[in-house]
Amino acid sequence: MILLFLAVGGGCASTPGFYGLEADPLFQSAVALHEDEDWDDAIAAFDHFLFAFPGEARTPDARMYLARAHFEKGEFITSAAEFERFLQQFPSHGMAPEASMGICRSYERLSPTSQRDQSYTERAVDACRNTMNEFAGMNVAEEARTIQRAMIERLAQREYEDGFWYERRGLYDSAILVYQDLVDFFPQTSWAPRGFLGLYRSYRAISWDAEAEQVRVRLLANYPDSPEAAQVREAIAGEARGSEPPA
Repeated sequence: MILLFLAVGGGCASTPGFYGLEADPLFQSAVALHEDEDWDDAIAAFDHFLFAFPGEARTPDARMYLARAHFEKGEFITSAAEFERFLQQFPSHGMAPEASMGICRSYERLSPTSQRDQSYTERAVDACRNTMNEFAGMNVAEEARTIQRAMIERLAQREYEDGFWYERRGLYDSAILVYQDLVDFFPQTSWAPRGFLGLYRSYRAISWDAEAEQVRVRLLANYPDSPEAAQVREAIAGEARGSEPPA
């Protein structure tokens, strides 16, 4: 307790309580603060350790603790940067997989709802891909794959919502362009069959029957068990009976 008090200046990270401590007591105090989830003081302690003792043997540990603390505090932009710094400085270290995964997870946490700009979602996809490639066969690669799939689903959702926005306002040319991007770039997502259905509706709305038929064939061939394929079948059957297609 006396050591911890000296290290953090009575629990206030803004005081110069870290100054003058040797590497061992400073590092131990920083670790204790981290274990107590006192993120502000832990960050201050590890920052000072890295500044005061450059090249010290525990530098990789301190750098990783610092990145973890920023992540746990919810400072995901900073945690991504700290994990990246660890990888740049210690690419062959045993904690490199964790650092790579930390970047992936940080950008995942920054990924917003589908209605907002998806730049961080795209960064998450790229970061997770890097983890999958660099550490293939390890558990972190599978975790990164799971996160990447979720992020790709979110990007596909954004495409569909944009296409539907245009379609709902009768801007069918714009809707077709967006839906086409959706089915071309995100074919493995749950939103792809919805994109095909949006294309089908939009082509039908502007009486491009040949294009609508091509889309129908692709939808039924590629996603035969999807609700969207069932909806198109019902529409065709309804027209054959002389009734209106379902909305």
